[in-house]
Amino acid sequence: MSIREINFPSANGRDTIKAWAYSPLGQPRGIIQLVHGYGEHSRRYLHMIGKFQQAGFVVYADDHLGHGKTGYDAGTLGDPHSGGYMTYIQDEKQLHDIAVADYPGLPYFMFGHSWGSMLARGYAAHYGQDIKGLMLCGLCSQWKGCEDAYENPEFRAAYEADPYQPAGEWFDKVFCGMTDRIENPNSPADWIANDPNVVADHAGDMFNTFDTTIELPWDFVQLYHFIESPQWAPMVPSDIPVYLMSGDQDPCGNYGEGLYHVANLLANSGNKTQVRAYSGYRHEIHNELAIRDEVVDGLITFLSGILA
Repeated sequence: MSIREINFPSANGRDTIKAWAYSPLGQPRGIIQLVHGYGEHSRRYLHMIGKFQQAGFVVYADDHLGHGKTGYDAGTLGDPHSGGYMTYIQDEKQLHDIAVADYPGLPYFMFGHSWGSMLARGYAAHYGQDIKGLMLCGLCSQWKGCEDAYENPEFRAAYEADPYQPAGEWFDKVFCGMTDRIENPNSPADWIANDPNVVADHAGDMFNTFDTTIELPWDFVQLYHFIESPQWAPMVPSDIPVYLMSGDQDPCGNYGEGLYHVANLLANSGNKTQVRAYSGYRHEIHNELAIRDEVVDGLITFLSGILA
């Protein structure tokens, strides 16, 4: 199994996107494009990527604008300079084009977690014609902080005054109440995982940051509004099967309710949907040692069913 680093110019006209292709032994049976979450980077998915490789898939993953190695190497960590959420989606389209040129004719799948699941939902609506299966993890839906921020004229005024100012209180307002249902939380980030070692690992990763410009939560909220609007699901090709999963203690998906809300939106538009709620778990189900193999095995079963 091999790793190849890929660089390509971002649609923002400023940055170089850092990406990687993870190849299996022998000829792959499909392509998976992996889309990481807010404030993190794609190498936090190495356990999942390794299992995908073992199952015969080639995986393509990048670090988004202002994130991971893309931001760290350029000195722009936390500063996406996107000009709008479509820039992230256009960058994912560029990585898609590289992947399908490398492996023409192979079935193409997309996996997205958290902010990555939002980008994957946006991508499927705009560019989903060749997606054979869509996997959405740590789903974001019925998120009160996002809904309140979208309606807040002060948020718009602050963004329009200077999109490159520190996010400050606006990050806190979008991500408000995230630990409200956790008894005696150790930190404001305890919503990320049940395992305190996973939370600590996230906090100690030099390629992670929640310290961003106001542009990133603005992009987050604007994309959220689109994918939760009535226009979104009918734009997703109805022949894409979708696997949706999250912990039922994940505030990003309203403690499981948002998971079924999105599944119903897609099912009503003709998509075949599968739902898996992991009882008692929070946001990063794919990093919880107790269930991470089960989570990835479920994804591989979903993929194998489509290929069969």
